[in-house]
Amino acid sequence: MLRITVMIIFWLLLPTHAYADVVISGHIQDEAGAPISASIIVNGKQLATQDNGDFSAQLDAAEVFRFSFSADGFFPAIHTFSRYELATSETEPNQIPPVTLVARKQGRTLMVFGGDAMMGRRFSKPFKGEPALMRADHRLDDAKAILKHMKPYLEFADFASVNLETQVIEAEPALKAPKSVTFFTPPETIDALQWAGVDYVTLGNNHTYDYLDAGLNATLKHLRERGMAYSGAGLTESEARRSYEARLNSNRYGMQGYVGWAGSARPSQVAEGDTKGGPPLGSFKTIVASVTRDRVQGLSPIVQYHGSLEYGGEPSLDTETRLKGAIDAGAVMALGHHPHVYQGLEVYKGKLIAWSLGNFTFDQYFYTAQKSALLYVWMDGENFHRAEVVPVYLKGYIPTPATGEMRHAILKRISMLSAKRGTHMVASGGHAVIQPGTARSSEATSLNYSSSLAQLAGKTVFALTHRPWDMQVSTVANAPRETKYRFGRDLLSRGDFESYHTFGAPDRSWLDQTAAANVTDTDAHSGTRSLKITVPGKTSVETGMRKFTRAYKPGSPTTIAATLKSNKPATVVFLYQKRGTRDGLTAALEGNPKIELGRSVIQPGEWQQVAIDFISPRVGARSFRFLVEAQNISGEVTTVYLDDLALVEWQTPYRDETNPALKPTINDFSHVQIRQ
Repeated sequence: MLRITVMIIFWLLLPTHAYADVVISGHIQDEAGAPISASIIVNGKQLATQDNGDFSAQLDAAEVFRFSFSADGFFPAIHTFSRYELATSETEPNQIPPVTLVARKQGRTLMVFGGDAMMGRRFSKPFKGEPALMRADHRLDDAKAILKHMKPYLEFADFASVNLETQVIEAEPALKAPKSVTFFTPPETIDALQWAGVDYVTLGNNHTYDYLDAGLNATLKHLRERGMAYSGAGLTESEARRSYEARLNSNRYGMQGYVGWAGSARPSQVAEGDTKGGPPLGSFKTIVASVTRDRVQGLSPIVQYHGSLEYGGEPSLDTETRLKGAIDAGAVMALGHHPHVYQGLEVYKGKLIAWSLGNFTFDQYFYTAQKSALLYVWMDGENFHRAEVVPVYLKGYIPTPATGEMRHAILKRISMLSAKRGTHMVASGGHAVIQPGTARSSEATSLNYSSSLAQLAGKTVFALTHRPWDMQVSTVANAPRETKYRFGRDLLSRGDFESYHTFGAPDRSWLDQTAAANVTDTDAHSGTRSLKITVPGKTSVETGMRKFTRAYKPGSPTTIAATLKSNKPATVVFLYQKRGTRDGLTAALEGNPKIELGRSVIQPGEWQQVAIDFISPRVGARSFRFLVEAQNISGEVTTVYLDDLALVEWQTPYRDETNPALKPTINDFSHVQIRQ
């Protein structure tokens, strides 16, 4: 069903010309809120704060600004913002939110944890029409190029860890485990990880034994030769269960790694006795025994566990039982991975649990799996002091700092999932923080962000995606009692096209950029960029999502929202295509039917808003995508612009705004729709 609506976009009046030099300001403070005199480097320019912690400077035009903060007696910090999100700030244009620095003290250690990492498969053998990121004759340089945007975020930590979810092999062996997906990554990946600041990798995962003994032996050999610390695998079961001892600021931490299941194929993926190698099976009994062993040896155990279900929002009960059991037994921190998406954080008995760290560098094309984060954790010996979530966008498989819509979506998801577990966050610059003493306070998200939703006649979709991630939204003033609301999330989080060209990373979200369909700064509804479609003669041009979205709730009310403009009359058709449960990816993309959801005739002149409602596939589908077909109806060359695209999955039914149960849920979502 096609429905023309009014789209309220809060950056509507923003000029669309190219960015000029800009004055950007901010404030630096310590954890108690006291101002800090700090040094700042922004895109290579040296600045300094005033005594009251404020700073302001005119900066050269740029799409992205990376702020590096340092001060005597404090850990450094890096925050990255796009010009677009700074210009559209609700609080004060071109002002970054206050940044908090953490004081150094005797015994305090900063650790940073990343999720699943590999540089095989599609890095070197990409899908048709996509660039190869790892070339056979440039592997080290290419691996460093993949990690260069994360290097500044990793190298100043005392200890950096990722989950190495691959075997490290020079060339693929002839024999492999009898499983559908196997990974191998060239040894230069280890060199690049060390160059970027990674100190340790956990091997406790379901791809550590992909190429059997030959692959495991090669992996361990390459790690040892390069001096990369590891645990979570060995040639025997006892070796696999050994912890790596990390001595950090007079503290001794025992790094443990486990996989959650043995695997259904033979040979098993886990180490067994003295006869078979692999990762250790992370049973409840095994984890508790290993944590107890480390405690006896004077180590503070940190457990990393590979389990739960892929692409899920919550840990499985089995994972929760084992990781909380690890804390009960004396572990000082527990971290999970395998779902390939970030899950929530929880402070359990004063100890931090990260239920899933998502991806660090991975070749998954699923839209949700591209939203990730780094996790900073400050430890005072065995005591958890503070955690900070740094949003990361895997842009064309390359980890980059997330900005704008993507930052919002990542932090919104993590803060929402954490709040469900009684752990609440506050903002520091562009990051989300768990502070000691406020982690379990429902008031922790109550910052000074608020907005009243404007009331218009008819049905309205409000896009909130550029608001601060922890915003508060008040109810509509003087709204009729029969006004209803429903709330949803944007599954795309990149439909403004503002980050398409950032960081030099090839965006694989949209179909191939050609002369007929490309991201341009010629015209835009918001910001400076939109998707431009040029249609000659009485023909049509099709574009849209390059691949299928994967993580969605089947049978959900869903809306495609878009803002359109054309220089000539044109018809814009929105199409839907699904991938069946057993369909191969390429076969589904090329052969599955495309079903029309709705169309609109766009008249030349002003931007027009369109919203199309449908129900996401309920059965027999693994995933789906939408496409856009622009049809020339005038016979003259027609240019159609698309901007502010969103694929909104509604999470609630319509609810009365007077319902007291409504208000606490507003923070969880990015879109709200009004019905009268």
